[in-house]
Amino acid sequence: MPSSKTAEFPPGAFLEKTFEVHVEADVTYGVAGIGYDPAHGARRYRPLKLDIYRPRETTRTPRPALILAFGGAFHRGSKSEEVFEGEAPSTAMAEYCREFARRGYICFSIEYRLMQEDPDPGVTPVLPNDLVFKSDRINYVRGLLGLPPCTPLMLRNTIEASTDDMSKAVAYVRSQAAALGVDASRIAIGGFSAGGTIALHAAFAELAPVAAVVVLSGRIVPGLLDTCRRTGIDPPPVLLFHGENDLPDIFDSQEPMRVRMNDLGIASDSWVVPGRGHFYLRTAQVVSKAGGTPSDVETAMAAFLHDRLRF
Repeated sequence: MPSSKTAEFPPGAFLEKTFEVHVEADVTYGVAGIGYDPAHGARRYRPLKLDIYRPRETTRTPRPALILAFGGAFHRGSKSEEVFEGEAPSTAMAEYCREFARRGYICFSIEYRLMQEDPDPGVTPVLPNDLVFKSDRINYVRGLLGLPPCTPLMLRNTIEASTDDMSKAVAYVRSQAAALGVDASRIAIGGFSAGGTIALHAAFAELAPVAAVVVLSGRIVPGLLDTCRRTGIDPPPVLLFHGENDLPDIFDSQEPMRVRMNDLGIASDSWVVPGRGHFYLRTAQVVSKAGGTPSDVETAMAAFLHDRLRF
């Protein structure tokens, strides 16, 4: 439940951009295994890094936090940029972090393990044994990188590992909340494409304790939204975006996902980016599926977080 300690924040806080931003790069938030072999485990471990974007102005009252993960079909991208040759332009999570830090949030752009690292899937499996998760886009990107199509086991291990990494980032921010100046009850997570996918899985399959989820063209394995119902945990609200001409794997999942959230009592807002495919800028115009006032991606995000985090 979001805290009520907001006295220091004036009306319009977290909506208007009024702050200069300080960036602290390459902070270690965890350690994780790579070079995984089912018979022998991980060959080695590497640090997981994040970049922190924060307003230069300090306050006595803790600030809300936003943790974002980049996209790239679990193969490309980084916590600092998401520019892919031959693809339409898209706003990097690092840029979203900077813009929301200007609004007053403390933001974290995280890295996570990619498929070609052979990540260790860990000991907290969440995916069903009969995993159904289309990999057309993933195999397209693997082809661009000169790699053969992935196997179901590779896909499973990567989703498990990257979901663990997002959950570790949440745990890190919560454990360091006092030092970071973060309100641990107001942590939102999200990301683009693969990053949005791992945010959904962290929140609804691993039950990372977050207050909201923002998903830019991401999806969740069918059935995992039901985990909250089975555990009785109050689910976080979700903001969904997708392009009008998004990838089939993404487009086809949006309506069933939205309907299931509604059936489960998971509060959600859903926006479409007219005329765009899988890639779109934060300034792209969006239209609400509920018939609300047209906006743009970033403004819709800001309004959702302001409303759902209860300022």
